[in-house]
Amino acid sequence: MPPNTSNLIHHFSLQIIAQALDRFRADEIFISFNGGKDCTVLLDLIHSSNLKDAKRIKCIYVRPQNPFTEIEEFVEQCRQHYGITIATVDGGIKAALELICRDDPVIKACIMGSRRSDPYCERLAPFQETDAGWTPLMRINPLLEWTCEDIWSYIREHNVPYCALYDRGYTSIGDRTNTIPNPHLRVEMDGEEETYLPAYALQHADKYERAGRL
Repeated sequence: MPPNTSNLIHHFSLQIIAQALDRFRADEIFISFNGGKDCTVLLDLIHSSNLKDAKRIKCIYVRPQNPFTEIEEFVEQCRQHYGITIATVDGGIKAALELICRDDPVIKACIMGSRRSDPYCERLAPFQETDAGWTPLMRINPLLEWTCEDIWSYIREHNVPYCALYDRGYTSIGDRTNTIPNPHLRVEMDGEEETYLPAYALQHADKYERAGRL
């Protein structure tokens, strides 16, 4: 990887966020937050930037039906760490978007932590309207060109807090019904409880990141 790649994608992401704030008022935008590593980087980028009004962008935790306790605790940690209000909406993302826009009609855009290696995201653009059948919103995707390695490099270099599950071998976190530690991080131990390396130790991460999703 060229030595300046991380700086380039960091700058590109801030440009996308700046463009979003040029096109929409801050109160018309929200971050879709689920406590995962990608949207955690997104939240940190926004709150560590000097972009005008960036810190006024709303943050909404879309809570799944069976959330991990560790995710719930991490959301509270983010509230305190960044000194922000994080609203909570229950349900799947489609139903959550409908509820968010119904309860706050001023909302016009949603900033998401999607990357190209995520399912169905390979053709996403930085700014893209929701698909037919979904609540009409502009999806804003500042992290599209980041790799999993980029995400962990940013988190570790900037001392960004992250969910404790990642230190126990989880690499892509949904909820308790569809997520297990990544088998590619399992440490073989004779006669002892199996253990896992942390998420940032995963090799070929973009290929195996979701191996712990059922």
